[in-house]
Amino acid sequence: MSFSIDNPTDAAISVNIDGTPHEIKPHAAKDLSLRAGLHTMESPTTGALKFLVYAKGRGGLINPTFSPYVTINEVYATNKTTAKAFRPGEKTIEIDGVAFKGPFVLSDELFIDKAWTYGVHEDFPETIRVGMDSKGNINSKLFSKDAFIRYVESGEGQVGSFARNRKATPPPQRHFPPVTPLPTFKDAELEAKAAPLKDLCTRYQQATTADAQTALQKSYMPLVTEFLGVFARRASQVSIEDRETYNALILRVGNTLGQSVRVME
Repeated sequence: MSFSIDNPTDAAISVNIDGTPHEIKPHAAKDLSLRAGLHTMESPTTGALKFLVYAKGRGGLINPTFSPYVTINEVYATNKTTAKAFRPGEKTIEIDGVAFKGPFVLSDELFIDKAWTYGVHEDFPETIRVGMDSKGNINSKLFSKDAFIRYVESGEGQVGSFARNRKATPPPQRHFPPVTPLPTFKDAELEAKAAPLKDLCTRYQQATTADAQTALQKSYMPLVTEFLGVFARRASQVSIEDRETYNALILRVGNTLGQSVRVME
């Protein structure tokens, strides 16, 4: 699986993966391929840790400096009228105390799953080719913090605005997403029926071989389909709280089986 170790800082960094040192120059990246299974990493910023690569993941960016990265979704359309049909979701993100609203996704995790068309060191093209029946498309690009600021300020004609308004913030620190229990149903029958799906999710998180991960992936759809049927049959009796639990569980299990990497520490 393809990954890229990125260094958006002004100083070189060193990252040791599976006993092999990787030196990354300032504002540069190094590509590498990692097999499914358990791996080790060590660097001054991450410390020593273990991480698990999943065979069905998408790869992505390794961010040992825990720097902020932003994915921007841009609309490419055949004309201004058809462009209105494309509405990428907007969010408000904050960097160094400055808010930005737009089709942005902010992440500063050690591993950022690939969800972009163009990487950090690629440019957004001026145009793209689409099929004869297409009216356009939405493409995305991953930006380092500094490149994101330049791109947004240039597009809005407000160069220097971020520097004038930013607040002093501490440097990025080592952190990992907290491990939280899977949501629990109040309804005892629903909780019992959800048990096989929950068990699969837990086992998948710990699966250290491509064969084990693939076998669990094959079991996922039958289990989720069966649970969906159970939930649908009981829909009229399900509380609002358990409906929310259902949505949260399905999302959580789906995200788990779609992830590329999990930090084990």
